[in-house]
Amino acid sequence: MADPCDYQRKVAARQATMFDSFVGPGLHTTRAALAAASCVPASSLREYALGATMPLHVVLAIAPHLPAAAIDLLFEPAGKRLADRERSSTNWDEVAVETVGLIAEICDARADGVIDHREDASLRRRSRHLASKLTALGDDDDDR
Repeated sequence: MADPCDYQRKVAARQATMFDSFVGPGLHTTRAALAAASCVPASSLREYALGATMPLHVVLAIAPHLPAAAIDLLFEPAGKRLADRERSSTNWDEVAVETVGLIAEICDARADGVIDHREDASLRRRSRHLASKLTALGDDDDDR
């Protein structure tokens, strides 16, 4: 049986990682831009980034303004991923480049024989992003 407290801890940790990885200067968007686009006050977003529990309606409000990989972080403890309802055309070259980029980063990290915690964190971020793209490709029902 699933432990709700365990889920809460795991989601809180991934929520902090999501904000650290996708929201801020030099990242996907800034807190101010996300607040303006989602109508969620910047002060609330700051609290969520610091660990306050983010309600589902806020997740839904910010989801359209962040990459699927960002929202996927929140659903990882349940083994779920975000999938768009509308299909988009597949850019196979982009998928190939991102896959090769991940492989190159793994090889580079392994060059000294050990993948340290910083390299591991970077590989996990890149893997989540790629997994999100691949999941979306797998959800297409062209072959049915």
